[in-house]
Amino acid sequence: MIPSGIEPCLIGLIRHPIELPSQTASPLAFPMNETTSKQARFSLMMLLQFFTRGAWFVTLGTYLGKGLEQPGEFVGFSYSLFGVAAIISPFFVGMVADRFFPTDRVLGALNIGSGLLMLLLSRVTDPTTFVWTLFAYCIVYTPTEALSNSIVFHHLPRKFFAYIRVFGTIGWVLAGLSVNVLLGMFVDNVEATSVPLLMSAGASVVLGLYNFTLPSTPIKDKGKKTGFKDVIGIDALKLAKEPNFAVFLGACLLIGIPIQMYFAFFNMFLNDIGVEHVASKMTLGQVSEAAFMVFVPWMIGRVGLKWMMTLGLAFWSLRYFLFAGISVDAQFLILFSILIHGACYDFFNVTGSIYVDLKAGERYRGAAQGLFMLVFLGIGKFFGSNLAGFIASIHQGDGVGTQYNWSGIFNTTGIITAIITILFIIWFRDKKKYDLNKVDG
Repeated sequence: MIPSGIEPCLIGLIRHPIELPSQTASPLAFPMNETTSKQARFSLMMLLQFFTRGAWFVTLGTYLGKGLEQPGEFVGFSYSLFGVAAIISPFFVGMVADRFFPTDRVLGALNIGSGLLMLLLSRVTDPTTFVWTLFAYCIVYTPTEALSNSIVFHHLPRKFFAYIRVFGTIGWVLAGLSVNVLLGMFVDNVEATSVPLLMSAGASVVLGLYNFTLPSTPIKDKGKKTGFKDVIGIDALKLAKEPNFAVFLGACLLIGIPIQMYFAFFNMFLNDIGVEHVASKMTLGQVSEAAFMVFVPWMIGRVGLKWMMTLGLAFWSLRYFLFAGISVDAQFLILFSILIHGACYDFFNVTGSIYVDLKAGERYRGAAQGLFMLVFLGIGKFFGSNLAGFIASIHQGDGVGTQYNWSGIFNTTGIITAIITILFIIWFRDKKKYDLNKVDG
C-alpha cells in the first residue's frame, strides 16, 4: 500500500545543499553522511513502534464484539481507555527519561512490558479482567510514541523528523496488511480472534530489545535534586505560560473534535450511504499521510510553522464541508476527501511535534513531548470523542433513509473547525524563524 518510492524521500534533505537555504532544501535530496545510519535505525524503530499498535487497534472492536460477544458500550469504553491512559502516563514517564534513566532504556523497558501485557490480554476473556489488563497495557504503551520522538530529536536535525516519522505510518499500514493478508491465510475470520493481539505482543518485545541497541540518549539532568513538581513534570507546564504555546495547546485540544469525528463516524457514514469496500478505501488516508509527511520540513521552510499548522486546521474544515456533499455516486469526491487526510494530519500534528521540540529545547524535551501527547492524544481525544458523539446524537434519526442526518453532522463539524482555524490565525503570533538543522543533543 505504501509506494516504494517513498524510501528515497526518507533519505531526505542534504545537510548543506547547493546554495539553497537548509530549511528549504528539496525533499528529494540524498544526504550521504554520518547521519544516514541513525536515520535508518530510527526509521526501523518508528516502523516497529506503530506496527505494534496498528496490529490491534483497528481490529479490537471486531474481536470484542464478535469474538468475545461484548456489547457496543463495552467496545466504546475499551477504546476510551487509551485516551485516559494518555492523560495519565506520558507526562510522568517523559520526565523520568529526562532525569533518571536514558531515554532509549526507558523506551525498551516500556515496549517489552507492553508486549508482555498484550500477551496476557490475548488470553483474557473475563470482561472485568480484560478492562483492567487493557488499561495497564495502555498506561505502559502510551508514553512510547512521545519517547520515540524525543530520541529522534536528540540525535538528528529536526528537518529529518518527518522522513523518519513516515515509517510509523508505513508500520501501521503493514500491520493491517499482515492481519488481513498474512494471518488471514492461516486463520479464518482472524479479526474476530486474539491472533492480532499476539502479533502485537511479539512485535512489542522485538521492538523493546531493539531499543536497547540504539545510540545512547544520555540523561540530561542526572543527579539533580528532584521534588514533587519534578515528578509530575511541572517544568514542562511552564511552557504554557508563553501565550503562543498556550494557543497551540488549545488548538491541539480542539482539533480532537474533527479527528475523533472522522475515526468514529466516517466509516459508519460511508457504509450507511451504501459505499462498498469502505475499509480498503479508507486505508488510502494512511498512504496519503505517508506521502505528505516527507514534504513537511521543506514546506515549513517555505511558509513557516504558523502557516503550516494553519493549513492543517483549514484542510480539516474543508474536508468536512466535502463530506457534507458526498453521495454514494460521488466516488471522486469520496476518494479526494480521504486522500487529503495526510495534509490534515501531518501539517498540524507533525509540525506540532517539531514546534514543541523547538520550544522545549534539550532540557525538557521528554516531558514537553509528553505534554503534547497528553493534550493531543489524551485530553483532546477524550474531549473530542465526547463532543463528536454529542454532535452526532443531536442529528440522529432525522436523515432521509440513513441512520443520521450526515450533512448536518459534517457541516456542524466543518463550521466548528473553521472557527478554530480563524482563532488560531488571530491568536498564534509566533513569527520566529527556527533552525531545523540544529541538534541539541
